[in-house]
Amino acid sequence: MQKKTLWIALAALLALSFAFAATAEEVQYLKLPLPALSSTRISANIPPENPAQEGVNPFTGEQWAGLYHPIMVQIDSSHDALPHWGVSSADIIYEMPLHQAGDTRSVALFMGSIPNIAGPVRSARVPMASLREMWGAAWVFYGTQEYWLAEETTVDVLDFVSQFNPDCMKGGRWVFPFFNGTDMQYYDLFGRQSDGEHVAPHNATINLRGVEEYYNYEPVKHPFKFTDTGLDHGTNVSGITIDYRTQKPVTKSSYVYDPSTGLYTRFREDEQYYDGNNGLVCEYANVIVLYSNVSWFNGNASRPVIRLVGQGTADIFQNGKYIRGTWVRGRVPGETNVNDPAQQASRMVFLDDQGNELEMKRGKTFVQIVDETKQIVSVTTSENIAGATVQATPKPTNTPKPTRTPPPTRPPRGTRATPAPEQNQDSGDGEVEFGGF
Repeated sequence: MQKKTLWIALAALLALSFAFAATAEEVQYLKLPLPALSSTRISANIPPENPAQEGVNPFTGEQWAGLYHPIMVQIDSSHDALPHWGVSSADIIYEMPLHQAGDTRSVALFMGSIPNIAGPVRSARVPMASLREMWGAAWVFYGTQEYWLAEETTVDVLDFVSQFNPDCMKGGRWVFPFFNGTDMQYYDLFGRQSDGEHVAPHNATINLRGVEEYYNYEPVKHPFKFTDTGLDHGTNVSGITIDYRTQKPVTKSSYVYDPSTGLYTRFREDEQYYDGNNGLVCEYANVIVLYSNVSWFNGNASRPVIRLVGQGTADIFQNGKYIRGTWVRGRVPGETNVNDPAQQASRMVFLDDQGNELEMKRGKTFVQIVDETKQIVSVTTSENIAGATVQATPKPTNTPKPTRTPPPTRPPRGTRATPAPEQNQDSGDGEVEFGGF
């Protein structure tokens, strides 16, 4: 049974968006001001690494026992890929721009709880490879974006990864900790789900327990600081909306704060975001909007360049509170170098509005990576926010029909054969994609 049906959740969405109205004259729907442009120069004081604590998940701060074997999976964020599999178990999920038109792609990081399968799995990009270098995780993807004309670490995933991991390929195939669904040695780990809701290329799965068996070491840990209570100051905010694309089909992620649980329920295109494995609704203790410089290599709208080293602005949401803080990554002061192994291996630190390292509320975290120059990030609040713009209150969406209880998943099976590569639409400068991925 699902934890909550969609019709109940949407009613809660409308009700909770006015949760703080009792103490104010009017609830407002505000567009947050764009931040000052992010800098590659690090001026913030970077705190030292936090010590790992025995029996504590370094990603969530929750009780945990086992080997530190993080697994990072590329998740298809298109509407046809919903519902996603395994996401209720992910400790951290990132969503970021994929195409200039507003399409996105997600990266789910698993460690505390490893589901049997996850997906739908899609292809990799360099910004996602940068996150892999930070966490040292096993990385699962289905094809990569490459630059055919020359060596190019800005958008070519293999070129970017191999400079830090010279043994990432053997015999022309990716090897542990890199799991490419187009390589035959991982045939038995990848499968296709036939559930009546997903069709190719939105139905590839990965056997995460099989991936975990390849581990023979523990990566360096980068624990967060944690708190049981969360923010005790800031603006009261009951709803958050991130519009990546406003034209149909829209690309929108939104959250509603539930004061009874202290968690944020996530919605995707106004429908509740839940796990197709078990029907569980996905809720988060921390929601962070990370503003960064987003550009498009050689003007090509399908080759994102997202800076994830340096310093920038972050909107931080905990406990129904909002503050504007900072993100910083890179150990070396001054100009950052994205091809520097030390800076790629360094952790990303979130700082609060006082410049201190943010204490993450114990639980799961969702990080929305957005374009600092144009992204629409709106909140529902009964208070004023300096620089924010009042927006028209969006019309309620039609109440979606409750989904049926998801069928039990089968053990993943390998595809019958690796499909032949398709001609790339970028005239030889884009993804290495197999089977339409």
